[in-house]
Amino acid sequence: MIQFHSLDSKDQTGKEMYRLIDTYSGDLHNIKVNGSPISELNLFDFFNFVKNIPYRRDIKGIEVVSRPGKIVQHKNSGMDCKKKSILISSYLKKRGIPFRLIASSKRPDKRIHHVFPQMKIDDKWYNMDATYSDYRPLQLKTLTKAEVLRR
Repeated sequence: MIQFHSLDSKDQTGKEMYRLIDTYSGDLHNIKVNGSPISELNLFDFFNFVKNIPYRRDIKGIEVVSRPGKIVQHKNSGMDCKKKSILISSYLKKRGIPFRLIASSKRPDKRIHHVFPQMKIDDKWYNMDATYSDYRPLQLKTLTKAEVLRR
């Protein structure tokens, strides 16, 4: 059965994203690529797998998030930043790498319009935004606003 929840704010959306990651990151072990679980890909191969999913934004005014297995199952229809962030974060969680979600803006008015994950290595946070096909792991960002989404 599919459940729908109204996501009325960035905080509520962030909490639901963390819930899906924490509850369903194990989905990645059940998805096979060349006979091996996708969770066993190295970090950069997994990043490229997610990056190569076509970008497609949600319908204006409707925020959609889903568990990792469903995202991969429907990847050919395209995914937005929230769903790609769930995939990358689920991988990081499954591999025991600390992560967090960042809500951000590049707009002059600083209105939040994007989310991406960061991973922590040696007490430093690194961007892992796989939203667009030209993005790279660890790529620095120029933002007008950024805030950590809380669990």
